[in-house]
Amino acid sequence: QPDLMTNECLLYDLSQLHLGVFTYTTPTCCTMRIYNRLALLIALFASPADSFSGSYQRLSNVVSNKHSFVMRLNPTSFQGTDFVITEYPRPALRHVPNKSISEFDDTFQAKTQEMLMIMYESKGVGLAAPQIGLSENVFVYNPSDSKNMERVVCNPKITKYSEEVIVEQEGCLSLRSDECAGQVARSKWIETEYQNELGQKVIRRLKDFEARVFQHEFDHLKGILCLDRFPPEDREAAQENINKLLGLYTDSDAAADPDEEEFNSMMPRPLSARYMPPLEEEEEEEQEQPVGKSGGFGGGGFGAGGGKKATKKKKETKKKVKARDGKRSDNPMFKKTGKTGFANRK
Repeated sequence: QPDLMTNECLLYDLSQLHLGVFTYTTPTCCTMRIYNRLALLIALFASPADSFSGSYQRLSNVVSNKHSFVMRLNPTSFQGTDFVITEYPRPALRHVPNKSISEFDDTFQAKTQEMLMIMYESKGVGLAAPQIGLSENVFVYNPSDSKNMERVVCNPKITKYSEEVIVEQEGCLSLRSDECAGQVARSKWIETEYQNELGQKVIRRLKDFEARVFQHEFDHLKGILCLDRFPPEDREAAQENINKLLGLYTDSDAAADPDEEEFNSMMPRPLSARYMPPLEEEEEEEQEQPVGKSGGFGGGGFGAGGGKKATKKKKETKKKVKARDGKRSDNPMFKKTGKTGFANRK
């Protein structure tokens, strides 16, 4: 079945229909099975693509670095709105600066509700205005399963980044997320200032996953995508997918790279190599434990309880974290201090 967006035969694997290869014993059975399989082929090619694609179309592909996958495509439309997901390399994703939000009227409220609806339907945890083609300084997010955690963030600033950095995998709706993902270093906690959907000033300190989501969406307002933060190894692994997205966009205004000034001011800085956690080695320690009393003849005989306490040595296994050093990695981030290179990173 041809895919409507790429004109490639992607939705169904017809190799499972081994026409002409039979081991049946009777001509009648063989003929019936041939007819059944031919009818299935005709039905597949005669039916409209929409009846098979549903909300999500799927695209089979193989990328370098021995990764086989099915790439999830974004929905082509959303009920109740004309907005769709803006995909790389459309220029709206790289446009800076974005327009500040100054009016918090009903029209703006309706727009943010549409953004939240698109975010939920796309199975995302955040969505920035550039991701729906708007050059505006606003994003929405929800780091939990509760609607009480919905946030509308306007004209945001990050006033402080923690020195402690956490490295995790990230993807992005504008990169068809699932297989254009890689390691991204984010500050463990941040201090922020922004206006909410009513225009009220908010000052918050965020940590852990919420801090990561906020930083990811904040990057979008600066024309930065998570792929700009990938280490070289992850960028290489995702390159075939990136090239496919570049090939699908045929206009002359493609924006593949971020603004140089924004890229150079990114905090924290992108990884120069994939992060590898500290090694764990098992170490045996001996501990003395009492094993009872020794007497002449034990419990009821002579000398019961009159002997000296005896001990025996018991081995216990403990895990010891061993820091990576230059013998295991060429990356200077892995020091001999027992901490990862991110612990004191500035």
